[in-house]
Amino acid sequence: MRKQILLFFLLLAVFSCRQADPGWPDERLQNWLDYYDSELKDFGAGDHFDRPYRVEQAYQTSDDDLFVDLYVYSPDSTRAIDLDSYHLVLEVKDDGSLFSPGREADMEVALIDLEQGIRKRLLFCGPPCIFEEATFHPDGHVVVAGFIENNNGFHPALWTIKTKNGFVELRQSPRLVPPGNILYISDKRLHHINFWFEKYEGIATDIPL
Repeated sequence: MRKQILLFFLLLAVFSCRQADPGWPDERLQNWLDYYDSELKDFGAGDHFDRPYRVEQAYQTSDDDLFVDLYVYSPDSTRAIDLDSYHLVLEVKDDGSLFSPGREADMEVALIDLEQGIRKRLLFCGPPCIFEEATFHPDGHVVVAGFIENNNGFHPALWTIKTKNGFVELRQSPRLVPPGNILYISDKRLHHINFWFEKYEGIATDIPL
């Protein structure tokens, strides 16, 4: 009987190892989770849906494009995730530093195929969504971390997009985060950019960026 029990736990351990994604979550996603004191297990079963917008356009890298350095690149550098160019206003100051006077209410997540020169919209959402971080899953999917608002407030959320067909899984955490605490973008991911609410302290404490 004891041997059977030991064999059961051994098989369970092997199965668990096979189910785990090596190196996942990666550094980008882990940084976001740590910032909000969260873990992957906090996010419940996902809702599945097909993305409602299928926008595709030609893409060509430009030397004066301020957003190129903000892209999230795939491990082989053939693809890039663009989280910022649609909504973020970006300027260069006289000293060469970057400054953002604000952003649009709507946000977009786009995937750029750098080899084919194609830019595809993966996600698009108005004020209820905040896309803060993104990365590539080992399986090739794009994972976006951020917040989604309902009647109760802002909940941490993870969007997993299968890039081949645009199928999306949305997982949410039941935890509520005050809008004034949703500052990962300016505090961590884009900390090198001077945002307008840092200049006018206190004005935008209730406006997530």
